Amino acid sequence: MVLGSNSFTGGHLIRHALDCSDCSILGISRSAEYHPVMSAYQAHPECGKRVSFHQKSLNDDLGEILELCDKFKPDAVFNFAAQGEVRNSWNWPEQWYQTNCMGVVRLTTELVKRDYIQKYVVASTPEVYGSTGEAISENNSFAPSTPYAASKLSGDLHLGVLHKRYGFPVVFTRAANVYGSHQQLYRIIPRTVIYAKMGRKVSLHGGGVARRAFIHGHDVAAATWQAALKGRSGEVYHLSSDNDLRTIRSVVELILKQLGRSFEDHVELQDENYGQDDCFSLDSSKAQRELDWNCKVQFEDGVEQVVKWISDHWDEISKMELDYVHQP
Repeated sequence: MVLGSNSFTGGHLIRHALDCSDCSILGISRSAEYHPVMSAYQAHPECGKRVSFHQKSLNDDLGEILELCDKFKPDAVFNFAAQGEVRNSWNWPEQWYQTNCMGVVRLTTELVKRDYIQKYVVASTPEVYGSTGEAISENNSFAPSTPYAASKLSGDLHLGVLHKRYGFPVVFTRAANVYGSHQQLYRIIPRTVIYAKMGRKVSLHGGGVARRAFIHGHDVAAATWQAALKGRSGEVYHLSSDNDLRTIRSVVELILKQLGRSFEDHVELQDENYGQDDCFSLDSSKAQRELDWNCKVQFEDGVEQVVKWISDHWDEISKMELDYVHQP
């Protein structure tokens, strides 16, 4: 069962599962299935046979989700469902806590009673650590800087309590900045490509000096699948490329160079967002060792794939909403 199956990482997980297994998949998201161009799995030849999608909200339809769960009896539950926009979490913090904390509490209070669930994998976030040094381990102290990060940490802490009290088989993944084809168009990599093709300027908050490690959606999906198969219950696994810390500015420069466009003509600098963390850098050696996993997609190749995806589907993508649209 994949909660948040419409999410970027949830969609990539489903496609990976279709590729590497013969399992059936129950997909649940609060919105209707996305346009096929924005879905990582709908074009898969096995999708119609093995994926059952249901539009249900974790906050509003929990009873119906549990009925579907009891009928389907999944071995593993993957939870990607979350309010995930950092900047907008300041505008409606109670909604972020409603989904990322209380939604998790209500759901897992019931799932802990379902003994057919062998693994519950939750997509957490490195933002729970606040701004970090380089290559931090899973034992790093928590210091969230935004309502988004604090709400995600609250849900994580509750899951940890369930593991200690009941042995709930939770495994946490925390990934570096995920990118790739089918990503939300307001994210920095697709946004830069689209704006450059439209002749618009992309905004760089704080001059783009914040540093991030990036990881492709394919690599995150492979690691998340391995977390269900080999991850130890109660453990956290960092997912990141090795030695690949980049400034946001350098990412934008790389994209514009691939497109043959100038930085000066396509970028405007803006003040930084409050609570924007300076650096996320994760040591993924534990995941490599225990999950038998490694990153395979080089960043430059992954960016080239995004450029090609947008160019190949330009007629559809150019007509889509490019900004974040809030759903309470």
